[in-house]
Amino acid sequence: MTERVSETKNYLNMHKRLETAIIDYDMIQDGDHILAGLSGGKDSTVMLKLLARKKVDLKSDFKLSSCFIKQGFDNDDEIVSYLEGFCSDLKIPFYVVESNIRKTIEKETKVKPCYTCSRNRRIEMFKFAGKIGANAIAYAHHRDDLIETLLMNIIFSSQIGTIAPNTVFFKGEYKLIRPMVYIHEYQVKKEVADSSIRHFSSGCPFEGNTERDYIKSLIKDICRHRKGAKRSIFRSMFSYDPDYLLKKPSKDGVLK
Repeated sequence: MTERVSETKNYLNMHKRLETAIIDYDMIQDGDHILAGLSGGKDSTVMLKLLARKKVDLKSDFKLSSCFIKQGFDNDDEIVSYLEGFCSDLKIPFYVVESNIRKTIEKETKVKPCYTCSRNRRIEMFKFAGKIGANAIAYAHHRDDLIETLLMNIIFSSQIGTIAPNTVFFKGEYKLIRPMVYIHEYQVKKEVADSSIRHFSSGCPFEGNTERDYIKSLIKDICRHRKGAKRSIFRSMFSYDPDYLLKKPSKDGVLK
C-alpha cells in the first residue's frame, strides 16, 4: 500500500487549522515525543497524516509515534494490518498494545460503558507512552466533537464545558493534546473521500446507539432550522459572558 500525501486545498486548510491550534494552546515544544492514538477511524488516521506532514508555521522539532489499542473486537487484526502499512508509508513508528478492555466493558450491564471504555484506553495509552519515552498523547477530537461534548455536558451533566485542547497529567509528566479542535468533521470526510485512506468500524456493540449519537442527531435537527447554529455553538465556547451566568444557589432545593 502506498499512501500519497495529497496537497488539495482542503488538506492544506486542515493543516493550517492544525498548526493554529497547536500554537494557540502551546501543545508541542522542542524535544516532545508525541504518541498518536489510532483507532482505525477516519479522524485519528487523518490526524496522523497531518502531524506527519512537513511543518510550515510550526517550528518545534518533535518525534512522532503511533499506537493502536487492541480491545478484543472482531476486526482488530484487519485494522492493525491496514494501519501498519499506512504508518510505514508515512515513516511513523507503529505499535500495537494488547488489552482486555472488551471483557471489562462487557461487565457493564446497566449502562452503556462509554466512559469505562474511554478511561481504560487512556490508561493503556499513558502506560505505553511511558514505555517508549513519549511525553505527549495526541487524540483526534475535532471541532464537531467539542460542540457535541458541550451540549452533552449541559444536558446530561449540568455543566458548561467541553473537551480541553491541552491537558497536563501527573504533575506535568504527560500531556494530552487534541490538535484537530479547529478542524470540521466535513473536512475530515472530504479528505478520506479524496484520498486512499480507509476507515473501519470500532466493532463496539453500542456503536451508533450512544448519547453522543443522540446529540449528533439533535444538532442536525437544530441546523435544519437555523443555518449557522453549529458555528454559533462553537463560538460560544470563547465568547461567554460570566456576568450573565448564575452563581450557585444558597439552597440546593431550588435546583430541582
